[in-house]
Amino acid sequence: MTLDPRQLRAFLAITECGSLGLAAESLHVTQPALSRTIRRLETQLGVQLFERRTTGMELTLFGRALFPHANLLNTENALAVEQINALRGLGQGTIRIGAVASAAIMLLPAVLDKLLQAWPHLQVQITEAVEDVLETALTNSVIDVAIGGPIPESEDIVQVAEHGFTDRYSVLSAVNHPLQGRGELSIHDVVAEPWVMPPAGAVPRRQFNELTSRLGVEPPHIAVETRSPAVIKAMVAKSCCLGWLPEPLFAAEQAAGFVKALPVREMAMQRRFFVFRRRRNCTPPPVVRFLEALRSVQV
Repeated sequence: MTLDPRQLRAFLAITECGSLGLAAESLHVTQPALSRTIRRLETQLGVQLFERRTTGMELTLFGRALFPHANLLNTENALAVEQINALRGLGQGTIRIGAVASAAIMLLPAVLDKLLQAWPHLQVQITEAVEDVLETALTNSVIDVAIGGPIPESEDIVQVAEHGFTDRYSVLSAVNHPLQGRGELSIHDVVAEPWVMPPAGAVPRRQFNELTSRLGVEPPHIAVETRSPAVIKAMVAKSCCLGWLPEPLFAAEQAAGFVKALPVREMAMQRRFFVFRRRRNCTPPPVVRFLEALRSVQV
């Protein structure tokens, strides 16, 4: 049994849009035509892929099982066409880059400037996220390459380089926090304060907990949890909470006088950066070009 790429695109569009009407509009087809396409796919597979509800289309158990494979096949089809076009000299590829915030801010602009000067018709899509999210996105073919701290290699992911760029995590507080101006602090000076941090499953939170454990203290009370660096900085600037972020992420706010690093030397953690891609036999030309540009740029 083979799956028709048009049927897969229809299935993915309905899954993403949540309704036949919106999916038909996104695909520029009529709703009855889209409905017939999905019925043919369901007949071919012998299962029902969607529950038709008044609120829209909801995946069944069979639909949820098909989704990651349909997404992968659709992505691979697009990559194959893109690679053929690149080899023909059309040069209009797309690369989807995932990066932790520091790399996205401090490293990618220079790399992409060099890349786009050499390949001006390339389209770049950037996803900013922490490592656990990047790992999932890379595995699910949502991004083509990831830049961040260590990510475990697997049957889907391979590390291809270590970049010379580094950053440093530091404790930060509001500029008028009582701990500011007291000179060098220890972890015992800050551990009793309320903190705003990413949730427990996020890589920065795990690294923070590992650091406090090595320093022989229990993790402090996390008063607010958020994955958003912007929210962390806002909370720190306008409350008594402390935060722990890479210094490039709060450099602008520190320069503007909203937040300030606390001198807690033992909690300053240097971070190295690695480059990962999906493990595949053939690397698409846009990814090859990006890796070449990345190797040539030092920040």
